[in-house]
Amino acid sequence: MIEDVVAQAGKGFFRGIGFLIAELLFWRLCYIVGWPACKILTLGQYPRRVERERAIFRQEKAHTGFTCAASGLIVLLVLAVIYSGYWPSSFPGFTSE
Repeated sequence: MIEDVVAQAGKGFFRGIGFLIAELLFWRLCYIVGWPACKILTLGQYPRRVERERAIFRQEKAHTGFTCAASGLIVLLVLAVIYSGYWPSSFPGFTSE
């Protein structure tokens, strides 16, 4: 019985840690990096402000977040590969000599 309580508490703890990692890393950090990348690559066309109703009688301006966050994740992964020294030598640019 006590093992079940500890097991459920452990599952909840790790689920909470996973949520924090996803929230902080992906939706915050990656979005902050991806938003300017999307603006630069699309010459300011994306993301646009969209009127979206979030609650009754309330309008809120919001960006489409997933594309910006995913773009930021790609930018961060490419930067990690470049700075780690594992950039393939067959790719142009960033050679370390």
